[in-house]
Amino acid sequence: MAKIVLSGYYGFNNLGDEAILYTIVRTLKEIDSTLEIVILSGDPEKTRREFNEEGINAVNRWSMLEAFRAISQCDLFISGGGSLLQDVSSSNGILYYLGLLWLVRLLDKPVLIYAQGIGPVVKPRNKRLVSWILNGVNKITVRDHDSKEDLIKLGIQQEITVTADPVFCLYKHKVKEKVAEEIFARYGISKQESGKLLGISIRPWHKNGYLPPLGEALRQMAEGGWKLVFVPMQFPADITIARELAHLLRDYDPVVLKEKFSPLEVFSLTSQFDILLGMRLHSLILAAVTGVPMVGLSYDPKIDRFLRQIGQVALFSTEHLDAQRLVEMLIWTDEHRTDMLKGIEARTQVLYQKAWQTARIAMSMVEGSSGK
Repeated sequence: MAKIVLSGYYGFNNLGDEAILYTIVRTLKEIDSTLEIVILSGDPEKTRREFNEEGINAVNRWSMLEAFRAISQCDLFISGGGSLLQDVSSSNGILYYLGLLWLVRLLDKPVLIYAQGIGPVVKPRNKRLVSWILNGVNKITVRDHDSKEDLIKLGIQQEITVTADPVFCLYKHKVKEKVAEEIFARYGISKQESGKLLGISIRPWHKNGYLPPLGEALRQMAEGGWKLVFVPMQFPADITIARELAHLLRDYDPVVLKEKFSPLEVFSLTSQFDILLGMRLHSLILAAVTGVPMVGLSYDPKIDRFLRQIGQVALFSTEHLDAQRLVEMLIWTDEHRTDMLKGIEARTQVLYQKAWQTARIAMSMVEGSSGK
């Protein structure tokens, strides 16, 4: 029985990363149901409960002994997906992931960089470390062409394959609408009675200077008959910022969903929105795979990169947000949803195939390793 160790930002209540983990595990197990997978998690008990399946285990990512034991017994070490190799949102996180890769190299285990988004890497020390460590791994896949270019600029000399974010594997997953209906019912939302639903995914960023113009734009949308629903992707940070904005809009009865949702619950919720307005990358990816028109609010290059992937232009930045232009874009998106969704659908089909390609690369590496 082959064994894979998965490393990423898992077990920290970030729905984007948990969706990545879910889709990687599910695709790999679909290819080989006998595969044994060990997840390095910030909350191993919670991760084990969520999968609750034979052959899927989780260990404490902060325990060097547990990590060492798991890695020493594996046939393949997977780093990713997600944005692990960047030093903007966390200055030390990149050192943790590079340190793990260094340990895996010492143990002479095969390494796959799994559809990661690279950068920004700002510190000169980190740039040198990324170049040194990644030039020694077995296979590199990234989720977009810009990430490949970033690695080339950092001095990576080996082959880099552009695939797609693992969450695109949910594209053909059947949506269970009843899941969303039950959640909405708990908050007094009826899709038939509430009118058009505007899903909103925002996050804290710097001093949150984007909130006043965003609040003004959402006020105009609410006055136009839209029901505002805030969906947290990072618990509890996103709920705190959503409540702050909802307070400014209290005359319009916005709804803040205040629960820790699973990836499949948010998958179902997203499918029921008429438009998704998102800062969180995976709120936008879930909109794409469920066929929901989206408008992105960019705070990081990864948002711009994703929007280009699906044929859109990154028009709005949290740095200089114009409320009136945002309202005009939301209305335009609603009016042109059919044509917009045709373009998104065509590109999502391609990205779905590319996301599966990463899983097949992983399994070919497992077969090569276990066959030695």
